[in-house]
Amino acid sequence: MTTQKLRAGVIGCGQGASHGYAYAHAPEFELAAICDLKSDVIDTFFERSRLKRGSVREYTDYQAMLEKEDLDVVSVATPDDYHVNPVCDASNSGVKGVFCEKPLTINLKDADRMIETIERNGTKMSVDHTRSWVPIYQAVRQAVREGEIGELTRIVAHMGGRRSMLFRNGTHLVDAVCYFAEADPVWVIAAHERGFEDYGIEYKGEGGTDPMLDPASTLIIEFDNGTRGIVNIAKMTPAIFELDLLGPNGRYWVTDKHCTVWKTDQPEGSPKEVILPQAGGYGDYFGDTLIPAVQELAMMIWNNSPSSSPARRARNTLEVMLGALTSQSHDSAKVHFPLPRK
Repeated sequence: MTTQKLRAGVIGCGQGASHGYAYAHAPEFELAAICDLKSDVIDTFFERSRLKRGSVREYTDYQAMLEKEDLDVVSVATPDDYHVNPVCDASNSGVKGVFCEKPLTINLKDADRMIETIERNGTKMSVDHTRSWVPIYQAVRQAVREGEIGELTRIVAHMGGRRSMLFRNGTHLVDAVCYFAEADPVWVIAAHERGFEDYGIEYKGEGGTDPMLDPASTLIIEFDNGTRGIVNIAKMTPAIFELDLLGPNGRYWVTDKHCTVWKTDQPEGSPKEVILPQAGGYGDYFGDTLIPAVQELAMMIWNNSPSSSPARRARNTLEVMLGALTSQSHDSAKVHFPLPRK
């Protein structure tokens, strides 16, 4: 492993402020440059990232940044519908790693293009489904992998609050289900909340602007290993994020801060609560939560280690959400994967 710092740049200085903070506080990196089309967004970057202005170079053209800065790693934190070109252009420019905001993009054609590009170029990539790096979620997944509750059969997941949106925030919940299922989705059935029945089959990347432009929905997802996910993304409910993982020998109920475990004496027996040590939860400041993600990206580059949040799983997550739109538009019919590309 080299000891030379990796040069990082950030495209998109709104959400990208947290990325900038993470690079600046990870010893593996030097934050070299940032870019945004809007100068006022660059102005607020420094307050949000807690960095001193003048510590990095500023650009309003990411192509110029890629050309001049000799970057090793690029974060793409632009709006959802503007991920594809910066990711592909960064990969084609020769960067070693890309850290892209979620959701991966807004349609499967762009997702396929991104994955084809990074894999052709050998670019390492992670997608910011942040709980992939939170210790409490990692510990539960490892326990499930080790068979602590037998074969995982059901994942019941809930997100509540006014910003419970299928794409903008719900992508975290859908991806968490995929994270634990560790399999490809086979089909989805969905029913949107009232008021979103006629939303349509396209997401236009507007959810971050107005929650009423991104539907809440209830999904049933079947995976090819037999695990089934039941996902409830619901406005007008308390602001919570939780997953209930069930197998014949027990249950893990996990939130951003806590995990409760039940075990049975025999398969399908009566569960009893078990007290186990607690791993760390979601950080109080979002930038701190991203430090393990960028540190892992460095290890991916130096040691060829795998991503905890790979682009292919992010594409599965996107396909489930787009499948949910199609299901709702066909009176909650079962929609099989893969979806047709348009």
